[in-house]
Amino acid sequence: MLMQRTSKKELAEPKKGLMTKALILHAALEIASKSGLEGLTIGTIAEIVNMSKSGVFAHFGSREELQVEVVRAYHQGFEEQVFAPALSKPKGLPRLNQMIDSWLKMSVGGDTSSCFFISGAAEYDDRPGIVRDELVRSVEDWRAAMLRAIKESITAGHLKKSVNADALLFQLYSIVLGVHHDSRFLGHSKSLTTANKLIKEIFASNKVNK
Repeated sequence: MLMQRTSKKELAEPKKGLMTKALILHAALEIASKSGLEGLTIGTIAEIVNMSKSGVFAHFGSREELQVEVVRAYHQGFEEQVFAPALSKPKGLPRLNQMIDSWLKMSVGGDTSSCFFISGAAEYDDRPGIVRDELVRSVEDWRAAMLRAIKESITAGHLKKSVNADALLFQLYSIVLGVHHDSRFLGHSKSLTTANKLIKEIFASNKVNK
């Protein structure tokens, strides 16, 4: 039995499909960063990428599936911009400081998208479904990384053994939430300065005296 040869056209089609999907996802991410995940509509995206609605649906079976993919894409970008740079720092307080500093800058930066982990929580805090589930998974992953960095700071002797890691996580997370709200919603330009001062004071009060 002769083996069927795959034509160049057949080989190119999967690659083209992936490129088209990436184009759609990029456009969706741009829209969601300004209008939120609920601002995503198949019609708007189809218009931006110059495709039919059915063409967009061919890559994402539903609006919810598209929203889930957007959350995953954001999570990947967040890890690259915020978490990955921190891994180059020594374990403990240097790494934790880098994580918080990068996250704060992302939250207030005028040239960056709104933090989905924060804005998404406001959109889906009482709306069960696969989009909310994906957001929760992403947020829990980030919180786990922060908690791990806090515990490493204690183990390394940078922070006192008496520090309640969960309580410190709550404090740090709440500060970033406040910065995001005050800078983006209220337009308070000094929120980042205030946050950095508070974090510095929190770490200073919990540092091991040497």
